[in-house]
Amino acid sequence: MKALGSFSFFLTLSIVCGMKPWEYKGSTPAIKEIILGRCAQFEEIKPQNHNQALYIDVDCAKVWSSFSNSFASKDTCKGNEITEKSYEAFFKLAASKKPLTDQALFWSGTRYIAHEYTAVQSNLYTLEDTFPGYLANELKWCGCKNCKDGIDYNNCDKDCAFKNQDPYWSSASRLFAENAKGTAYVMVNGTTSDGFTAYYNKSYFGRIELPTMGKMKQVNRLVVVVVNDLDVKPKEKCGEGTLINLVQDATKAGIKKVECIDQPRDTLFLLCAKYPNARQCVSMSNTKTIRNEAQKQRKVRKVRKVQKPVN
Repeated sequence: MKALGSFSFFLTLSIVCGMKPWEYKGSTPAIKEIILGRCAQFEEIKPQNHNQALYIDVDCAKVWSSFSNSFASKDTCKGNEITEKSYEAFFKLAASKKPLTDQALFWSGTRYIAHEYTAVQSNLYTLEDTFPGYLANELKWCGCKNCKDGIDYNNCDKDCAFKNQDPYWSSASRLFAENAKGTAYVMVNGTTSDGFTAYYNKSYFGRIELPTMGKMKQVNRLVVVVVNDLDVKPKEKCGEGTLINLVQDATKAGIKKVECIDQPRDTLFLLCAKYPNARQCVSMSNTKTIRNEAQKQRKVRKVRKVQKPVN
């Protein structure tokens, strides 16, 4: 498929150049081809689309047209020209309204570990596993009245990109929270750097997703998963600091049951697979155990060889 070919070419180019899609000065190069390619890939290949709650059947050309019309040929870096209303037509076309029962994983300050976790826990899904989330993940875009195709590929700084993308991700976050049902999970960071906290009520989770779950009254249990960086002393644990506020806000929102878990073993295993020499991981290493087990097996085989069969 042509779109998939363009997408693959861009990924190869990004790797060769050492740049990621959102690291360019302007809008992500070949953003049209990337959107078309991701759309086709999601429909035809991505396992998420086998989940009825995430299923989407769309015309990818219409998806691109609706997406680009939200910001293209507009002075999107001036004022507040782009709002959630700008993306309404796109989300009507690209959104799934089916409930995600016991499978929604929200995250805040844990972007990479959350996605690595859902990659191995195939029964959980993040916003980026939904069609709108997958489509625009890590892309950057700015409009321009006098630019080719109405997209500015030369100047799209952080502030300007935020003005374009915040309404998009606000809408996507709200939709994801609207579809959450039963038990929902949120993964937060207990070892944030200075100036940051595990829970912040102005984050997408704090200001949009949590209140929306409360409003929809479909989530009756929220499990807070606190993950810590390795070899770093936890700054906040369950029942401490802003995690107290998180539980209080969830309760005020109307979620009946809120639980909190500090560094579950499966998240620790995942981190240790990546950083096996970390202090917490060395004691968990199976190398010695495997070696000892191999030695035991050799001894058993030797004993069996010298023993005479019993008549």
